[in-house]
Amino acid sequence: MEDPLYTLDFIRDIVRARHRDISGITIARGGRMTISSKKSHLVYLAALILIMGPVFFVQNTFKTLRYAIHKKASRLLSVIPSPGIESEASLYGIPVDYTSDPNSEEYIRKVKEEKPDVIINQSQSIIKKPLLDTSRIGMVNRHNALLPRNRGRLTPFWVLYKGEHETGVSIHLLDEGIDSGPLLVQKRFPVSSQDTFRSIVEKNYSLASVAMLEALEMLENGSYSFLEKDSGEGSYNTIPTLKEAWEFRKSRIRQGFSWQKVRKNRSVQP
Repeated sequence: MEDPLYTLDFIRDIVRARHRDISGITIARGGRMTISSKKSHLVYLAALILIMGPVFFVQNTFKTLRYAIHKKASRLLSVIPSPGIESEASLYGIPVDYTSDPNSEEYIRKVKEEKPDVIINQSQSIIKKPLLDTSRIGMVNRHNALLPRNRGRLTPFWVLYKGEHETGVSIHLLDEGIDSGPLLVQKRFPVSSQDTFRSIVEKNYSLASVAMLEALEMLENGSYSFLEKDSGEGSYNTIPTLKEAWEFRKSRIRQGFSWQKVRKNRSVQP
């Protein structure tokens, strides 16, 4: 997924560490705003503004637009390097291509020709069995939650919305379910009352490439055993409703006033 906010840096870390082993990179068209046609994009956008907060949302929008303009300029003028993963991949002679549908027969044929041992998935698509079966060992995925809890999208939001005290990053093998495959690696961190959607996202991605590289080494050496899952803790989250997003924003505003009051009280104590 060509996401300039966090995913590109995550993939760059993998490329720099394992470039000798990478036979190709495919960029799946689409992005974080890709949702089911049954869902309202306007409602989803409004919910994101409430969840992220207007400042963080505007900053991310500006970064995304700047990236799109930079990338278009690089296509028009060869002297301008691409800001995308192509530039990083070209340093190591790694071919890059695009697909609109990773589950298409055409793309699956292309992958089969490469005979990969492992595929790293970071697209928004639900991967189907024909593509899952193209790699010798399997397809691995990064998920920003402690699976099997909080499968699905926008996990930092759901962690805060549910008042959970711990979250993290999971690396798992894909199966035909959604975020339901066997667990390879988990990195955990506590969630405090001062954490925000932004801080949890940034903590997740600070651990993501470390966790993925650890999982790849385990698969390469054959020195792994799957982590146990507590099936009683499993949960799946859909896209938040506007009501849930508004409830969340109100609670964050109230909490902000509460913290300001605490700090003020502490400042006047002898």
